[in-house]
Amino acid sequence: MPPLKRLLAAAVILAVATLQCRRAEGVPKDPIEKEAEDALVAYIGIDTSNPPGNETAGAQFLRDLLLKEGIEARLLGPDPARQSLYARLASGTNEKALILAHHIDVVPANAAEWARPPFSGARDGGYIWGRGALDVKSLGIAELMAFIDLKRRNVKLRRDVIFLALADEELGGINGARAILENHPELFRNAGFVLNEGGYNETVVDKITFWGIENQQKVPLFLRLHAKGMPGHSASPPDNGGTVAKLVRAMNAVLSIPTPYRLNADVANYFHLAGRHRKDARGQFIRTIAEPLDVARIEKVLTPGYKALLRNTITLTRVSGGLSTNAIPAAASADVDIRLLPDEQTSAMIERVRAEVGEHAEVEVLLQSEATPATPADTELFDVLAKAMKADEPGSAVEPIVGAGTSDSRYFRAKGMVAYGIAPFKVNYYDADNVHGADERIRARFFAEGVRLMRRIVTDFCAAPK
Repeated sequence: MPPLKRLLAAAVILAVATLQCRRAEGVPKDPIEKEAEDALVAYIGIDTSNPPGNETAGAQFLRDLLLKEGIEARLLGPDPARQSLYARLASGTNEKALILAHHIDVVPANAAEWARPPFSGARDGGYIWGRGALDVKSLGIAELMAFIDLKRRNVKLRRDVIFLALADEELGGINGARAILENHPELFRNAGFVLNEGGYNETVVDKITFWGIENQQKVPLFLRLHAKGMPGHSASPPDNGGTVAKLVRAMNAVLSIPTPYRLNADVANYFHLAGRHRKDARGQFIRTIAEPLDVARIEKVLTPGYKALLRNTITLTRVSGGLSTNAIPAAASADVDIRLLPDEQTSAMIERVRAEVGEHAEVEVLLQSEATPATPADTELFDVLAKAMKADEPGSAVEPIVGAGTSDSRYFRAKGMVAYGIAPFKVNYYDADNVHGADERIRARFFAEGVRLMRRIVTDFCAAPK
């Protein structure tokens, strides 16, 4: 090959390699996607750990971005440090409005356990790192950019669109979604649809094979056990072992409450539909699952996430008590996270816990929710979601799912709204495992693609026909 041709060929190869490398590193091509990435990095940098919350700082950040676009936004909530954000684009129609909801707060992070500071928003290795990268500030920014995009393009709307950033979701939404819906019903009078967190996708080699749209979830019950006794020297313990010993007995009693496997109707529907799209042993099992349940096969085939949908779960999450090794404290406590199957009531479990704990501890109810009906999957919004997701990943499947966790969607469902949990981003299983753990992160390229998908979903559902 002549020298000039060799030089031109090398230049072409270098250009292609550089482009592929840039794409692999997740450099957004669309200016709005780069803008979204910068906003996510800044949003992650605001420490909104709950407890204590400090959501107002995050709400003010989002408000400032909206004000720059000429969009009026207001802060809601009686606690100056724990406020939520509300903004609305008016359509002038009577069609039911769409709410784009996410929560501002995140679970606390122990910086010593992280490879990168949890509130840095570091961009490294093609990822954006930090608490909230997946749960759920990324969704919030994707919704924000879709909302802003409608305003910038002056899109004629067929329905109002509400942007809602909520406080306190991680501890149950009592001071967030529940309080706002109760105290400001006028803001949601014509709202009929909600997009929120809670969905998931199955990704194989960076290709989504299954999109799960959450339309039902388990029922949360958060309790705190309080053990009390006389303080004193640990060298002369009382006959009952002291306060911490009483707490241990109470915790063992709670963990001993039976949680047998049972197939709820909503879970059965989810499993049967999802199982059709899996070709492995798990898929074969769940698409045919029925009562009486094969417990041995459940234990062998299903992961903890699937098994959690077949029974109530009881988890000890926090223990507190004592200041010194050689001193018996006067008080000790433990937090218990209970998730009930979607058709169960919390009152029965509370009474069972109190009966089992007996005299060892008092039971305080931190969060008590109630079962709500599942959102139907035969709605216009579900159809729009499914069409957009399948177009984004040809050959993929979309089905309704039941969430083992909890989100604010239950409050909107209780008001009769159509509420879906979605995950517009590709997330490989090894990244998903970092939610609520150390080194939470999202791939920058996947985030940009999710921002694009969210813009399409919101436009398709809310823009007036041309």
